[in-house]
Amino acid sequence: MSLNIHIGCEHKIGKSWINYDISYVAVFEKIPVVGKLIQINSKKYPKEVRYGDITKILLCDENKADNIYCSHTLEHMTLEGMQKSLKNIYQMLKPNGCFRVIVPNLKIRVEHYKNLGANQFLASIGMGKKKGNKNFVDRLRTAFGNSNHLWMYDEDSMKMYLTEAGFKNIVSCKFGDSGIDAFSEVEEEHRFVDGKFIEVAFQCTK
Repeated sequence: MSLNIHIGCEHKIGKSWINYDISYVAVFEKIPVVGKLIQINSKKYPKEVRYGDITKILLCDENKADNIYCSHTLEHMTLEGMQKSLKNIYQMLKPNGCFRVIVPNLKIRVEHYKNLGANQFLASIGMGKKKGNKNFVDRLRTAFGNSNHLWMYDEDSMKMYLTEAGFKNIVSCKFGDSGIDAFSEVEEEHRFVDGKFIEVAFQCTK
């Protein structure tokens, strides 16, 4: 049986995957009584979600993962944290194992900047904050959440970082083109194309 690791799963759960997220909200929601009484986000995390910080530890033993999927997660890390994560992911993969990664495309958003205007541009890159915390739940959401983008990428920069981490056979990919059935459980088309923005998406191997 294949070992499939989903990093930054949010609410998208793969049945044949081990699904990890770094949000403390998922941990908070599992606290008896309190987790049920206080709802931080509009949608609760599935019970299958495990807490795991890929910037600090391997999420499985070395050379054990057949497939790893990471969608719209690396941009929420510092640049240093992202580089550490790619190294950990590389260690986790089996030789010839498959890694698929998607991040927002900074270049295409910059190209649309003149049409978007400043406010829409900042919203499109997930940086900045429109409002302050108005109540206790807002403060919990800020403390436990991880929604802001800390670093952005284009195809050239992400390919460079993948190469530096040791990955090979790095090719651009699209929704549903992996040739591996397991990815159909976790992939969503809007993660590859967000409205007018075609995101940075790569498939590579160890």
